Amino acid sequence: MMWKYIYAAFLMIAFTACHTNKTLEKSDKPASTANYTLPEHLSVSASFRMFWDAWNADLRQSGNNLEKYIPSELLIKRFSLHNQNGNYLLTGYLHTAADFKEENLLHIGGHCIKYSDSIYSFAIPLKILPQFITLPGITYIECSSPVRNR
Repeated sequence: MMWKYIYAAFLMIAFTACHTNKTLEKSDKPASTANYTLPEHLSVSASFRMFWDAWNADLRQSGNNLEKYIPSELLIKRFSLHNQNGNYLLTGYLHTAADFKEENLLHIGGHCIKYSDSIYSFAIPLKILPQFITLPGITYIECSSPVRNR
């Protein structure tokens, strides 16, 4: 049952990538060359890995740098990104080690709420995503997912 959702998501990404390439070719907009990679020591959920890959592709397709980047409608809807004063926010959960400091996340522009000694919820602007994944003390990142009515 899960495979049909994965297959549908793959088809949606492939269709969007093809469609976006055609649009970029018509506009002659230069593609962004930035390609961000996750640190090898960082564990992430499948949902965060899917977001990361889709975000990287969307950023490259936009042809903008990270400061001027505005996510596509598909990315916004698929990952429930929230627009707060022109900044699109990613939300999720963190598992942390003892050396994690909330101040480090606040300093780069993110927000978090502590639920236990090692679990936090977070909200970060997409433009700080590369700094976010390198913060000391983060051991696991998971994206929040939208609630769907059945």
